Amino acid sequence: MGLTNFPEQPALVINAGRTLCEKVLEPILGHFGRFAITYGYECREAIEADTLGSVRHLSPRSSNPHMWDRQTWGDETYARVDILPFCVEDGEVSRQEFGHWCMMNLDLDLLMQWTKSNVYCLTISPRPRRVWLEWGNVKLGEPRQKTYMGADYWQRVYPNLPEHERPRFRPSCTGGCMQWRGTMKQAE
Repeated sequence: MGLTNFPEQPALVINAGRTLCEKVLEPILGHFGRFAITYGYECREAIEADTLGSVRHLSPRSSNPHMWDRQTWGDETYARVDILPFCVEDGEVSRQEFGHWCMMNLDLDLLMQWTKSNVYCLTISPRPRRVWLEWGNVKLGEPRQKTYMGADYWQRVYPNLPEHERPRFRPSCTGGCMQWRGTMKQAE
């Protein structure tokens, strides 16, 4: 499409990449070994231009987490990366084991996976929702969305878990809901 994918604010993109590496990618590499990054940063111009060449304009503070410099949360990092862990692709670790480890050990906002793929979409934010979803294809009879960790988990399951079985991080003001709620108090 002739786009450079050059960031509008390089310093924010560098900070987001560093934060993703420190909080997510390096711990995964240390625990599971190598992976491929299948999708990372994308500039506003590339996001607004789709494959058919039509343009859709995003608000200046769009919430697309692949655009690491859009400032949805001011200067705080809200970013997404998609990875293909080789341990899952090679069958050494199940898709569920990988997702479970990530949600139990990493300070993730959102982990998404798909029923027919070993790619994981990992998002970090200053107000993590701490949600783990799997997307399915309803045309194939699969549920559109399956929630492994969300509001029900955080409100019903988590309080009853022994301390040693609890995730390392809890959700922010969302209580594990997919939508941020500005009126909710910060989780303890």
